[in-house]
Order: sequence, then structure tokens, then C-alpha cells
Amino acid sequence: MLRVLVQPELFDMGAEMDRLSAGSRSIGGISVFMGQVRDGPDGLESLTLEHYPAMTEKVLTALADEAVRRFSLTGCTLIHRVGTLPVGAPIVFVGTSSAHRAEALAGTNFLIDRLKTGAPFWKCERYHDGRCVWVDAREADDKASALWDE
Repeated sequence: MLRVLVQPELFDMGAEMDRLSAGSRSIGGISVFMGQVRDGPDGLESLTLEHYPAMTEKVLTALADEAVRRFSLTGCTLIHRVGTLPVGAPIVFVGTSSAHRAEALAGTNFLIDRLKTGAPFWKCERYHDGRCVWVDAREADDKASALWDE
């Protein structure tokens, strides 16, 4: 089962975990990650994520497909929110299921690392003082993603 969504709405982590475990008695491990908008030392107010829908969904689906093939996943859910999100708001859900925990954990880690560098989102941080700063790529994210190169 593959599920990829790009949406402004909040997701239900419990319901998504239930979907990952439904319909198969061969699932031995489920791994989930939820990322949220975090504050920093400069007083972040919100994060706005922009995207080009057709391109974003295509890229996220390709990443999820690769994870399913690469780690023999029985299920993969990838939900990324867009729009303006306040500090503390959930922003991304990645969930994987497989016969064994190692594959589920690896699939989730792979997707998070690849999302940070391969997903076409444009992010603008808005601060309490009114500044709006577009987020640049981070070298640490590129290094983490490169570890998965075959």
C-alpha cells in the first residue's frame, strides 16, 4: 500500500498508523516519523511552504516507490503539509511497514533524508519582528541524503 498526500490540512497520526497495519498479517514492524515546525533562537512565528502541485506529488510518489522497492516495504505513507504553519504544527508524516523492523526503520530514515533534499518545496520563515527569510539548502541535509546513494 502506497499513500502520498500533499495537503494544507492536519493529518491524524493514529489513523495513519492504523492504515499502515491494516490488511496484512505479515507486518512485523511499523516505523513512523512526524516532523513539526520548530522555533529557533531568532523567534520564529511560522513557516510557509509553497510548491508546484503536479511536480511535488510526482517527486514524492517516486521517492515512496523507491523506498518500497529498496526496503521491501509492505506499506508506505508520506504526507507533507503546505501553506502557513505556526511553530509546533505537524508538517510531515512518514510511515513505513514491513515484515521486519529493520526494513521499516531504514525506509523511514531514507524517506526523511531524501525529503530534505529532493522534495520541491520552497520554505519561508516568518519571524516575530516581521522578517521573512527563504530557507536555503543545508549542507548537513545533503550529506545525510548522500549516504543513501547506491
